[in-house]
Amino acid sequence: MKFCKLADITDWQAPNFPTTQALLHEPYRNRKTWEYIQVYNGLQALGLLNGKTHALGLGVGAESLIYAFTNVCEQVVATDLYNSQNWETAAMPTAEVYQKNLFPYQPDRLSVQHMDMTQIEFPDESFDFIWSCCSIEHVNSFSELHKVYQEIHRVLKPNGIAALTTEYNPCDQHSYEPNMLFTDRYWIEQWFTAEQPLVTGFELLDPPSLTLADAPENQPRPKQNPETAIPIYSKDIVINSISFFLRKSAAFSQTYSDRWLPDPLRRYLTACELHRQADFAAAEALFQPLVEDEAIDARTRLSALRYLLVTLKAQNKLEPLRHYGQQFFYLCSTSENSDHLLPIAHQLKKAGLWQEAQSVYDRVTQLRGASANQVVRSFIGQAECCAQSNDYAAALALTEKAELALSPICQDEQPKVCFHRGFYQEKLANFEAAIAAYKQALAIATLSQSPKFQQNCQLRLDKCLKAIASRTPSSATATF
Repeated sequence: MKFCKLADITDWQAPNFPTTQALLHEPYRNRKTWEYIQVYNGLQALGLLNGKTHALGLGVGAESLIYAFTNVCEQVVATDLYNSQNWETAAMPTAEVYQKNLFPYQPDRLSVQHMDMTQIEFPDESFDFIWSCCSIEHVNSFSELHKVYQEIHRVLKPNGIAALTTEYNPCDQHSYEPNMLFTDRYWIEQWFTAEQPLVTGFELLDPPSLTLADAPENQPRPKQNPETAIPIYSKDIVINSISFFLRKSAAFSQTYSDRWLPDPLRRYLTACELHRQADFAAAEALFQPLVEDEAIDARTRLSALRYLLVTLKAQNKLEPLRHYGQQFFYLCSTSENSDHLLPIAHQLKKAGLWQEAQSVYDRVTQLRGASANQVVRSFIGQAECCAQSNDYAAALALTEKAELALSPICQDEQPKVCFHRGFYQEKLANFEAAIAAYKQALAIATLSQSPKFQQNCQLRLDKCLKAIASRTPSSATATF
């Protein structure tokens, strides 16, 4: 078996791949299912699913491997930032994880704990193997990622195995962002295969294979349709999954240094960390020259512009916000990075740069690397720009496009879409349609919607009911 490799549709040609997929009750052939199968089959091939081992999962949510491992291990500990407000896959309480299983398992062998993977709360040499599927890259910084590897090394027994998958970027440009530190060829060289790698004390079970078979299913697909995709477009790159199987073989002796990073990226990530710590003045001082330096590549400048605008808004520096939004708006015209373009559009709107904001929102809706949530929010953003100039018919048409863009993976957006539809119908004096939309928004509002949202829905509903009763148009304004 090849342990360290990219997800590839041809892996399903091996008999044990569909067999393990059935065991895990995973319905789709995509990169996420591939991760679970690859981890399970790799650990099985290494003889670690023998009923006697102790296993630790990091950032595992309620994934199927948790329950499958209880049937072939003596002890399984599942950890994540449960009750999270930031990660949908870890939003549930720990008690709920025990109920999420889709097949019979051994609950007496399972322990579910809230835990930060940078501070694993177990003694040294506690586990025979550790697994994690596309979680370890979602930390704030590379120094934290280095700490994760150090902690994995510490709690593994001698010769223990770390079976890890992470998101891999095969493109020429790096994609290193806080909480999305995507692996690429350069990262692998610096962290694993260099003469003095940043991660020590492990050996890769085999050299990483970074090629894919020539198959139609291995061609990237739009991010809005991930169910049957292996590689997908994401932002302005492509991402796939890659697996690393590491054996604990020596002492973990290397301390972290960020000197491996190219200088603009090092400065950018330093500024991002200052921003995360709410040291906005210091962050601004680093983001500003990155944006202004024309010798730096446009991708890095756009990334810095996103955070510079957010940082200025956090300090209530509205004039500089407007200045930088106008002066460097041109950087958006060729970018395909929806993760940065959408926040930039929001800041342009807050600065009163409605035309520029609408242009950026429109660009996001056309990008194959934009998520379904981002497309929906961008249609709504365009609608708000139209409403600013009292073009409520155009705003309503854009809201209807947002409704068509809704998918099962972005249903939290639906109440907001309904509210906007109601508001524009109200402004067009279509009160019956507005009432129906506001009622729908209230009926489907989820816990993610604030009490203020529901209060505003009720306020608008009451205004429309009064307008119908008196047959006079409602003239109040909405609060978004």
